[in-house]
Amino acid sequence: MNVTRPLAQDQRDARFDVVGLGESMLTLFRDSDSSNFAWDVGGAESNVVRNCAALGLHTSWVSRLGTGIAGPMVHDVIAVGGIDTSAVTFSEDAPTGLMLKGSPEAQPRVQYYRRFSAASQMSETSVNISHCLDTTVLHLSGITLALSESCSDLVLALLDAQTSALRSFDLNWRPALWPSNAPAEFLADVANRADIVFVGLDEAEAVWGLSNPAEIRALLNRPKYLVVKDGAAGVHTYVDEVVQSEPSLGGAVIDVMGAGDAFAAGFLYGIVKHPDNVQRCQRLGHIVAMSSVSNLNDVGQPPSWPMIDQMLDLADQDWASLVYTDATSN
Repeated sequence: MNVTRPLAQDQRDARFDVVGLGESMLTLFRDSDSSNFAWDVGGAESNVVRNCAALGLHTSWVSRLGTGIAGPMVHDVIAVGGIDTSAVTFSEDAPTGLMLKGSPEAQPRVQYYRRFSAASQMSETSVNISHCLDTTVLHLSGITLALSESCSDLVLALLDAQTSALRSFDLNWRPALWPSNAPAEFLADVANRADIVFVGLDEAEAVWGLSNPAEIRALLNRPKYLVVKDGAAGVHTYVDEVVQSEPSLGGAVIDVMGAGDAFAAGFLYGIVKHPDNVQRCQRLGHIVAMSSVSNLNDVGQPPSWPMIDQMLDLADQDWASLVYTDATSN
C-alpha cells in the first residue's frame, strides 16, 4: 500500500532538489594497498548531497570552513561532484575539522579534531537562510545540534521556519559530541519538528531506550515520514498510521561508515521524484547504501540508472534474494 503525497507546486519550483547543512572534515586514513596515508572528505550532510548529486539531483551544501590548507581541499572535493557551494563561507580564525579513520576493526574507529571548528561558528546571522530554504528538501542532522549553541539555534530556526521546503532530520547520534547523557527529550522535540526523520534502531535504544519501531513512532508521531533503520535486516517507514518495510540487500560489506547517509540520499531522491511510492524510496535507499559500504570511502559510486531501475522493479521475492555486487555498477 502506498500513501500519495504529491509535492506542492512551490516545492517543485524550488531552486534546489536537496540542500544539506552541516560540518564536513578532512579525513585521513591508511591506504589499504600500501603503507601510505590517503585522504577524503567526511561529513553526514555533505555525504547525503554528494550521493544525491551522483543520482542526478540538483543539490547544494551549506557550511563554514577554515581558510587554511584543509578548507579549500574539503570545498573542492564537494564542489567537483556538481554540488552548489555558493553558500559556503570561510573563517580566518577557526580551522576546518579533522577526522582520523582507522581500519574497520580498529577501536576506537575514528578520532575527531573539531572543537572550535569553523563550522561550529555557523549561526542564524552567518548562514544564508533563504538559500537553505529554496529547496524541495533541506537535510539536517543531530550532529550540527551538538557543535555549538549557535549551531543548535540555527537548526531549530530552520526547522521552525515558515516554508514549503520539506525538512529532513537524521538523528545521527554521536555520544562523543555531547558533554553528558543523551538529551533524550530535546532530541525527540527536535525530531518532531521535521517532516522526514531518519533514526537507527540502535540509536533509538541508546537515546530513548526504545527497542522496536512502533515505540519510536509513538514517540516521534509528528513527522510525515519516519524512517527506522534496522541495519542489515531492513527498514520500516511510517507514513501517518501506515508502515511499510523493506529488507536490505545482501552483498559484500567493506566498511559501514557512510551507509546511513547513503540510505538517506537514496530515500530523499525518491521523495523528490516519486513521493507517492515509499517502496521505491526504501529500495533506492538500500541500493545507494550498498554502493557506500562496498568501498572504503563514505561516498561510493551508485549503479547506472538502467541497472537501478531493474532492481527497483523486481518482484518482492526477487528483491529479497538479490545480492548486490560490483557488477551492478557496470
